[in-house]
Amino acid sequence: MTPLPRAFSLVRFLRWSGVVLFSVLLSLAGAYSLVHGGGNFHEVEKGVVYRSSRLGAEKLEIALNSLKVKTVLNLCGEQPRERWYDEEVAVSRRLGVKFVSLGLSANAELDAMQVAKLVEVLREASKPLLIHCRAGSDRTGLACALYVALHGGSYRDAQDQLSLYYGHFPYFGSKSVAMDVTLDRFYKSVRGRRMASQAEVR
Repeated sequence: MTPLPRAFSLVRFLRWSGVVLFSVLLSLAGAYSLVHGGGNFHEVEKGVVYRSSRLGAEKLEIALNSLKVKTVLNLCGEQPRERWYDEEVAVSRRLGVKFVSLGLSANAELDAMQVAKLVEVLREASKPLLIHCRAGSDRTGLACALYVALHGGSYRDAQDQLSLYYGHFPYFGSKSVAMDVTLDRFYKSVRGRRMASQAEVR
């Protein structure tokens, strides 16, 4: 049997690889649309903490009313004169909901002061609390992971808040891995020391 020419085999391989790559990209695009099309809205703790992307004024008002939300935590920072920001502030004020803004980046690890401020808000904010950033995947995922950690959740439980299910994709060089690194550092420093001290007391 005459072996196939090398060039023919290479063409077939490239075509097959192209089909596989296209299928993967199509699946990821579909998953992204599914997650973000509905505002990426999820319950972290029933009746206490919720997470989402930016919802827009109308959907935000519906969420605040239906869930009796008392605090909105916006992780995109203060952005006056941006339409989405002004509308969210206006809706919150009209409904008597406290609106808190922290300016975090999804592509940079949080420093100690940023973590401390975020933890303070998570602890002190009147509940129910709605947490959001732009997409509700990375910064929101980290905030929810820290909330889980502060309430006795395991590292795995906290990590679940930073997952592909919510649109968090820290792979192939994505800088959003900074959120995972921040969570890991939090557990090793704060939670780790606390659990060790509790074990010594026992």
